[in-house]
Amino acid sequence: MTGSPHIVLVDGDDTAVGMLMDAHHRFAVLLAAAVGARPAAAALVERAWVDTVAAALTQVGTPLPGVRASLLDALLRLLREHDQLDDTDPVGEPLTGSRAGFFLPPDDRWAGWWDTGLPSWPAGQVPTADQVLHAVRRLPPRQRTLLILRDAAKLSVTETAHIMGVPAEEQGRLLDGAREAYVAHLDEEVRAGDSGDLDGRGRNAGGEQC
Repeated sequence: MTGSPHIVLVDGDDTAVGMLMDAHHRFAVLLAAAVGARPAAAALVERAWVDTVAAALTQVGTPLPGVRASLLDALLRLLREHDQLDDTDPVGEPLTGSRAGFFLPPDDRWAGWWDTGLPSWPAGQVPTADQVLHAVRRLPPRQRTLLILRDAAKLSVTETAHIMGVPAEEQGRLLDGAREAYVAHLDEEVRAGDSGDLDGRGRNAGGEQC
């Protein structure tokens, strides 16, 4: 899809508008689930879209790739304004040592993982969505947000710096720690078979602190 969101929205083509939303909506939902105090945070995704569309209609030259960054920026602002941003640090022992080495090549059974500290679950097993989200929410708030913006939503260093206020030179260090901790937490979640939903306060459905 080419052009600008202004043109897409003004033209009112249902297919084009649907494609625009499909391309970005899931990242807003993921961010709300990862950093928001659920379930109230989910309702703010719709409001973030309203603000993003309103801005797009008044900014004729805004390129389409900027919509995702604008949407996620609006969502984080709304979460803060409505006191729905989960900024509590998880309780638990910090990871020690370093797992990070080289990512394994595409032909390896654990392609995409680091070459040390490999997952201990069977190679064919796929983590559930709940396990992935639970592992992400075990990260400190800033690392959690950065991981979603950079690795999931694929925002640029510049876009992320604008949204979070984290300098470009600091993002790499924080991302290394976030990725390392996420891999370790996800491994624990899968091995434990824990797919319990969090209630938005760093606890799972059984009340256990994460």
